[in-house]
Amino acid sequence: VQYKALARTVRALARRLRDLGPASAAFRARCAAALLEKLYGLGLVSCRRSLAVCESLSAAAFCRRRLPCLLVKLRMAQSLRHAVTFVEQGHVRVGPEVVTDPALLIPRAVEDFITWVDASRLRQKVLDYNEERDDFDLAA
Repeated sequence: VQYKALARTVRALARRLRDLGPASAAFRARCAAALLEKLYGLGLVSCRRSLAVCESLSAAAFCRRRLPCLLVKLRMAQSLRHAVTFVEQGHVRVGPEVVTDPALLIPRAVEDFITWVDASRLRQKVLDYNEERDDFDLAA
């Protein structure tokens, strides 16, 4: 996926909406609200207030929503390289699905469901370190 092209398209759409005449104010408001809601849901913008936020959207915003970047942000990995390795080796799941593609874009609604796979050795090490491992898990 080419993030520069996506960001350019969003910026062009925001400019077109901004340049609409006063006769189509209701249409502009409806479309701007829909665009801002979509971008906010994807986690690309931080607020839903104005189209000015959309006009400054960059490819870096898309890159920050990739799974390895979020693993670093959530402190599940020390560096981006480690995060990519964890994802490729199948240690991470998003919801019930095990993810092995590091290019996966994570929306805001799913961000809370990023966790370790149950059978992952990394999960066991983290639980041991935090002294949260259950006795039932020790027997298994």
